Amino acid sequence: MSTPKLESKANIGLAPEASALPADLTRALDWLRSHLAEPVELSVLAAVSGVPPRTLERHFRMFLGTTPLGWTRSMRLARARQALLHASPEDTVTEVALTNGFGQFGRFAAEYRRAFGELPSRTMRRGKNPALDVGDLDEAMRLTFDALPLAFAVAPEQCNAALEKLDGPQELEPSYGLPKAVAAWCWGQRASHRFSSTPDRDRALSLRLADESCRLAPNDALALTLSSGALVLARRLEEADRRLERALALDPGLAYAWVRRGWMSAYLGDSETAIRELSTALHLMPFEPLRHLSFIGMGCAHFAAGRYDRAIRWVASGVGASPGSFWAQRVAVAAAAMTGSRSEARRMARQLMRKDPDLTAAEARQAWPFTPMFMSRLGDGLEIAGIPRS
Repeated sequence: MSTPKLESKANIGLAPEASALPADLTRALDWLRSHLAEPVELSVLAAVSGVPPRTLERHFRMFLGTTPLGWTRSMRLARARQALLHASPEDTVTEVALTNGFGQFGRFAAEYRRAFGELPSRTMRRGKNPALDVGDLDEAMRLTFDALPLAFAVAPEQCNAALEKLDGPQELEPSYGLPKAVAAWCWGQRASHRFSSTPDRDRALSLRLADESCRLAPNDALALTLSSGALVLARRLEEADRRLERALALDPGLAYAWVRRGWMSAYLGDSETAIRELSTALHLMPFEPLRHLSFIGMGCAHFAAGRYDRAIRWVASGVGASPGSFWAQRVAVAAAAMTGSRSEARRMARQLMRKDPDLTAAEARQAWPFTPMFMSRLGDGLEIAGIPRS
């Protein structure tokens, strides 16, 4: 199956080894988070960060894909939305706008509507008169977040356990979008990573839930990111990319959105951008359950760039942290074969086949939405390592 074409992100030259945001950018973000309601002047922000304004602007674009003012605006809008959703009866939209750094109400309302698809007054009315029962929603939220680490594991046993846990919140609160998005991601995993014998059924269910979650939670950054991942696994990359960009606009600091952003770039063959974005995710959340997904994504990016030794090390670290993610070991096996280490590749392939005995190179070539060159090289490497052709 061919991979849909998307314009890849520009290669802006960061060294592939980069593993964190620059210190000046970290200082700027820390300062901005505590001064969001205040006017932001680039010269002041540059002085806080310790670098010239042009350097700071370049780092914002390089690592976060926006400008200092653009990042600030997104964070102000996100905080304003939370304030509107949790407003007291005495609160007003104007007060919320002023508290979050918006001095011109008309501009605030326009920017808010562009970001969230509704006027701030409507958000406030919904927050003050919620249609959902607070008790049911509270319990549904608890059950959903209890299942989330299992979904992030991307491993067969954990995936199935997550789906069992997600039945509760979906039944308890059918109009709550997040559990449907998590379930969509899990059903997509089953279909793409050989976690079940019913991939067609699982994929159809994944897509239905992904679309339902987007309809119910169009402004929930986490739900959008999870549903985007489900669409990627079904090869609907353009639609997935749009949802992911919206998620990052809603919450630029969401680590999982940066994980998915990095994987998207890797799928598109833009290795250096993928490494940069996954580095951002690691900086935001350098621990599980997202660490191993970032590591495996790094390995895939290095594999695409022909840096096979690095690919092996990154994938090995990722799978070592989450042994249930053995599906990623295919990349390490193929990378070992491409280095010319046939005996090591065959040894690794035997280990993989003990966990995935029905794997074939032909099936592996069709499993994931990487570029045709990546998937061809993956299949060739698996065959060299002794994985059956078909």
